[in-house]
Amino acid sequence: MFAAIFAAVGCTIGTHGAVVSLVPTLDNSIYSESDNSNALGGLFTGRTAIGGIRRALLEFDIAASIPAGATIDSVVLTLSQIKIGPAGSALFELHPVLSAWGEGTSSGSGSGGTATPGDATWNSRLFGTATWTTAGGDFSTAVATTNFGTSIGTYSFTSTLGMVSNVQSWLNSPSTNFGWLIKTDNESLVSARELGSGESAPAEQPKLTVTYTVPEPGTAGLLGVAAIFAVSRRARSPKK
Repeated sequence: MFAAIFAAVGCTIGTHGAVVSLVPTLDNSIYSESDNSNALGGLFTGRTAIGGIRRALLEFDIAASIPAGATIDSVVLTLSQIKIGPAGSALFELHPVLSAWGEGTSSGSGSGGTATPGDATWNSRLFGTATWTTAGGDFSTAVATTNFGTSIGTYSFTSTLGMVSNVQSWLNSPSTNFGWLIKTDNESLVSARELGSGESAPAEQPKLTVTYTVPEPGTAGLLGVAAIFAVSRRARSPKK
């Protein structure tokens, strides 16, 4: 009956666009030379001058901020580079993470700090509870790349089909959302730098900007449906 009514009034479906900017709900750094972690400090990624490899982890709560059923149109991840050592410009990759990981209470500088329960480390995705299948993190093929220069400031992974697909999947199936891992494309070259984290000053925090559309009933159709229901109700009302 409802379908017939909607068809009778020619109810159309439109879309409503929106933009949301998110900060991470989880972030951490992992270190190849130790089981240190850095949940409450900056995000470190790249290779140091003495050969240690750092990788950064980020997760955003997509389902809490975007309506179910929305279509993701574009995604931009903006990061603040706040410190760089002797490294030059380097290409960094964004990889979807395949397993749940954690953020404990560890804190440190470029070498991290002693891991606490639930931290992500090079060997553990949840320190004291679960290890990665592969040391250094479980992740799939890169969905985006960007070049980080030697200047302090902001750099962005601009929207790609892979990034959009990731965020759409995380919206549709929140239990699959394990965020992204950031690593340099060539971990044999010196490239280490520090990025702002969720614990940094607001201007230095990672920002995920998502543009999306949601379906909405056409106005004319809604008015037509209301009119039909009103007429139907009067017709069913007992005469006095």
